[in-house]
Amino acid sequence: MMIDWIDFGQVSAERDENLSKYFFENGVLQAVIQNRHQFLVLGRKGAGKTAVFQHLSENPQRYISTQDISVNLSLQNYSWDVHGLLATDGKAQSLAYIQSWKYVIYLLAIKNLLEKSEENKKIKAAGKIISKIYTSPTPSLGQAIGQKLLQLSKFKFPSAGLDLDGESIDSISADGGEISFAEVRDDNQLQVSLNRSIERLSEIFEDALLDALSKNRRIFVSFDRIDEAWDSVSFENSQRIIAGLIGASEYINSKFKGYLRPIVFLREDIFETIDLNDKNKLRSDCGQLLAWSKDGLTRMILERVNFFAKASDNPELARVEDLFDRDQMRQQRAPFDHVMLRTMLRPRDFIRFFQLIKADMINRRDNPFEEEAVNESRLECQAIYNAEPAYSEWLVEELRDEWRAQFPVINTLFSAVQSNGRTNFTREDFSQALIQVGAQANAGDVSGYLKFLFDNSIIGFRVGKSNQWRYKCFFSSQGFVESDLYKVHDGLHRGLNLTESRSTSESA
Repeated sequence: MMIDWIDFGQVSAERDENLSKYFFENGVLQAVIQNRHQFLVLGRKGAGKTAVFQHLSENPQRYISTQDISVNLSLQNYSWDVHGLLATDGKAQSLAYIQSWKYVIYLLAIKNLLEKSEENKKIKAAGKIISKIYTSPTPSLGQAIGQKLLQLSKFKFPSAGLDLDGESIDSISADGGEISFAEVRDDNQLQVSLNRSIERLSEIFEDALLDALSKNRRIFVSFDRIDEAWDSVSFENSQRIIAGLIGASEYINSKFKGYLRPIVFLREDIFETIDLNDKNKLRSDCGQLLAWSKDGLTRMILERVNFFAKASDNPELARVEDLFDRDQMRQQRAPFDHVMLRTMLRPRDFIRFFQLIKADMINRRDNPFEEEAVNESRLECQAIYNAEPAYSEWLVEELRDEWRAQFPVINTLFSAVQSNGRTNFTREDFSQALIQVGAQANAGDVSGYLKFLFDNSIIGFRVGKSNQWRYKCFFSSQGFVESDLYKVHDGLHRGLNLTESRSTSESA
């Protein structure tokens, strides 16, 4: 029976041991790698950025040549507190961490060249410098931004300067004794000295890499999980550090003409909050949005289902419609479309919804008090309805989690929507609901809140004489406009305990 073998994988890419076996690439990775000017992969929480990152990490040969090198850095356990000390004195906040990220990227690029037995003399000389600092020419990321790095606050360069072609490397001294994090944190002069050493070493490493890299060998350095320190306590400092990574990536991409290619996987909402020059230009020229279509999400689900079908010696499914016990649900809508209209068009939403559908069927099948038999040969449409409340609660929490650090007022906005109590509301209804929950409700605040809710697909509106509700997740090019009536996204109704008006129940 289908219910015994069917599975949809894990919501979290990091915990999905089978991801590489059924990963569906929707084209964003190929687009970024083929365009040397692009280095940003942007997407909403749950859009699949980490899955794409892991796929590149495990399958680099599908996208780059055998001569190229792929370095993949997940910053899940990164030393953000140490990196917080690496701000260049006197620079604007958005520029303060560029130099330190250049140092990290250059050091790791050199490390990987040395591991490939690189014969370039300048690279080998740079390796000697790295050994002086870390006692090894190939330190890990954790070692690179760790205790040893702090010794650079007492690093001594040769008085006559440093020449990668000469003998001056032997006179470098990194023996300043152990320096603690607290010492550097509390001593501004040590911080200044540390960052001057990093700046000088970055220049040296850059010279070596420019000499070694060419179109015959490229290095891709990819970053994921850079939102790990993104919480209500530290997100302001994280903004500056992430801005530095973006600035460094832009500089390196231009300087090396694509031979050294940082690629940054970043949440779209975080990118929007970061203080950057020409942010819109950067997004359009240097970024790819990880967005999904119905066709792409259909194929993603089928890849996963068919992996488990094959593993259990069951026939594979040719169409997503073959998953369900009926062709149509209420309002004559196909089951997959019914599910889709309750998602934000993200893989995570679909995976979680289908997990809950299966769980409902198993719970009813195994319940001795269940009066009706469960159709175990297909996913039941009834199970879709049954799973909606739990899925909706999950989706509300996903949105809270996405925005609680940089926009905690989202909790107040949800309270106002709940206070109104209905899926559909006017601007005046919303203003009154905000007052009831103790929030600001002047004209500017209300307009800003409505725009935020629309931009995050929490509410939609109709345009002109159309009866179709437009949500940002389904109509990505639609901008916000003031409307007579707004409607909360179908996937949030149950989680917010809203009453639906039958006359305006059509979603899209």
